[in-house]
Amino acid sequence: MKHTTLISMALVCAPFAMASAQALQDRAASKPVEAQELAASVSQPTHVLRDAGSGRVHLAAGLFHERRELAKAYLLRLKNENILQNHLLEAGVRIDTPIEQMHQGWESPHCQLRGHFAGHWMSSLAHFSLEDDDTIAKERVAQAVETLKQCQHFNGGSWVGPIPEKYFTILEDNERWVWSPQYTMHKTLMGLYDAYQYTGKKEALDVASLATDWYITWTDELIERGRSEVIYRGECAGMLELWADFYGLTGDERYLTLASRYAMPDLFADLLDGKDPLSNGHANASIPWIHGAARLYEVTGNERYRKVVEAFWAEAVTERGMFASTGNNAGEFWIPKQQFSRFLGSRTQEHCTVYNMIRVAQFLLRWTGEARYADYIERALYNGILAQQNPQTGMVAYFLPTEPGAHKVWGSETHDFWCCDGTMVQAQAMHEDLIYYTSSDGVSISQFIPSSASLETSSGGVRISQIVNWNKATNDFEAHDDVTHMRLVVNVESDSEIPWTLRIRQPEWALNKGELMIDGKPVDAKLSESGFIEITREWKSAQITVSFPKRIRKEALPGDSGRFALLDGPIVLAAICDAEPRLLKNTKITPMYEHLYVEGREWQNGHFIAQTASGAVILKPVYEIANEAYSIYFSEEK
Repeated sequence: MKHTTLISMALVCAPFAMASAQALQDRAASKPVEAQELAASVSQPTHVLRDAGSGRVHLAAGLFHERRELAKAYLLRLKNENILQNHLLEAGVRIDTPIEQMHQGWESPHCQLRGHFAGHWMSSLAHFSLEDDDTIAKERVAQAVETLKQCQHFNGGSWVGPIPEKYFTILEDNERWVWSPQYTMHKTLMGLYDAYQYTGKKEALDVASLATDWYITWTDELIERGRSEVIYRGECAGMLELWADFYGLTGDERYLTLASRYAMPDLFADLLDGKDPLSNGHANASIPWIHGAARLYEVTGNERYRKVVEAFWAEAVTERGMFASTGNNAGEFWIPKQQFSRFLGSRTQEHCTVYNMIRVAQFLLRWTGEARYADYIERALYNGILAQQNPQTGMVAYFLPTEPGAHKVWGSETHDFWCCDGTMVQAQAMHEDLIYYTSSDGVSISQFIPSSASLETSSGGVRISQIVNWNKATNDFEAHDDVTHMRLVVNVESDSEIPWTLRIRQPEWALNKGELMIDGKPVDAKLSESGFIEITREWKSAQITVSFPKRIRKEALPGDSGRFALLDGPIVLAAICDAEPRLLKNTKITPMYEHLYVEGREWQNGHFIAQTASGAVILKPVYEIANEAYSIYFSEEK
């Protein structure tokens, strides 16, 4: 499929997708909840784990560092004037750039979703600027904020959108449709929030505050006219999290008022009643509602919203099932429970949903400290975030095809700007946030990604680093050649003079509990009920080595016990072929150790060879696939 084909398909499908999203949003409560009710029975929200803190974690050389650098370089190649072209046009600013040099696709000046990517760009680049202490990136974000401030002034002092205000009037018109104006506006306001959060640019908060006045006025008028249901139109789900974020940041009651007006979709009530409000619904019109519920719980302590998030996870993941790569949608819509065999195709696993589901898992991991959410994140990172980023160009694949003989379709730098372009650049800026967490009694390692961190804990300063080797082989290449090992080396330095607990995730894919050594001596550490190996001791300076044994395992496709994926640890293996591979009965899958002798690529994951009815096929991680035909589901000879 060519790029133009996917663009036209997306645009043709847009009215259908929007209609489905709007139908979900129209099922809102008839009366918005009062702000006082939203914050009723406020208690301190429970957090077992705390984020390490932005700027405290740095990736070391390896796969994740390579990929995030591709994304960052892309962001820096884009010009501010093109990023903000639609904000400038809406503000009446003359632009002399020839149309062929302007951004196209969903950023084209005639597209109703124009301007959405600017917010993603600001959020991601602001995040990079803090993580890397990058003054150039910080200045680019500051320039963008100043431009938006100027546009807001030209627009009369409050409106700061890249689209006309009249798009919000069209939301009330049942005879015309408009493509997701609230989704588009959310991105600009999100970008301003992150510009302030990560760069400290105060003007970003000022611009957002003035834009908030516009939303107060708009929603006031709708409520006065008895049209409060319009608030839920235009794929508005991200707005709930946004208002909760700003309220948590500022304590300004205006944001709590707006959160209360966006906080009552029937989706929440259905989830709490044990219903299935997801199947056949638009996936990315519902997941952001859950982010909003999560943030409402965090800023108000209202337990109702935590229960919503927990009920959603059970409905979306636990009961529904998923592709081995974690995707659970086709054509942007939720696949009915356990019916994945009916939906193998070219338009499965939208990238946006992978990113947004990782964020849901992040909330639950922090609240519970349970390793199962980190296991999910790990699998989604390798088989979604990395698998849907071109390893050479850094561009995104809107979908991850699951059909036999699939091909990924990659976006371009300036002529597509799908929604997934935006979540791709944000996803590559979030890796540092997923690795380390602190708690009241220690530090947890959630993800095995080469990195270092300087952490502040209740016991004092901790400096920690990790080196990861996914397919560590002994000199005889293992006594059992179907078993490989992931070896983790952790170095710890601590300022504390009292004992504290280091927790290392016990991955669900490991054959048994990791074998642990401290400074070369074997240690029998406890495995907690939450799924972490725990070592409590007085730490000064130590090296911890953990070896997790693994072998290639089959995972059945939900709804078809005869089809299965092959996984090496958390990583889905793809067969390089143009038809569904049919493995020989009890076939031997042989590791290929060629990467051991490629200088500088020791971190590369394993390749394998498997015998099929049509001959041998090479198996490699699905995230390495660029332009080859591949299959991630197999059958087996009877």
